Amino acid sequence: MNRTSLRRSLAVAVGGVAVAGVVAVGQPALAASGGGSATTPGTSAPVAKSSSGLSAAATTRSGRNGGGVSAQHLDGACNLYSNGDGDLCLWYFRNYGGSHADFFFSDNNLNNNTFSSPGAGQGARVGNNSESAWNYDQHLTARVYTGVNSTGTWGTIAPSSGGNFTSTFINNVESFIWV
Repeated sequence: MNRTSLRRSLAVAVGGVAVAGVVAVGQPALAASGGGSATTPGTSAPVAKSSSGLSAAATTRSGRNGGGVSAQHLDGACNLYSNGDGDLCLWYFRNYGGSHADFFFSDNNLNNNTFSSPGAGQGARVGNNSESAWNYDQHLTARVYTGVNSTGTWGTIAPSSGGNFTSTFINNVESFIWV
């Protein structure tokens, strides 16, 4: 290779790096990042309230993320339905202590929900106040986010699992979706 070829190659390489930098800078500041489990493993779930199954149309991932109305949504009980669908329950304290809030449908802003069951924390805002969680659904994973509208760092709570939130998520969950 001669000097001209080397200079052209170097110019192309530097230009490529500059373009990559511009693309990275152009990403939204609130883009979600993360992955992995949002809770510590090895804890067992509090007993769920057994309920008869809901219609299949209401239990699909898109139906669960589009919001909706259900007598069981936000009813103060962690429901497990006969068809394997279930709620995401969030507790005020670690180890499922204190009051809890239950969600059949996803919620893009937990700051406008309160813990509803009896116990310490009842009436407190759910957003940024949850220390433990359990996903009673046997099919769908709950993806929790540190920001509203599915922004910030995210982590997952697999079907039929949960525990105490990790240091990233303890008292730092503001929204969730079903995936």
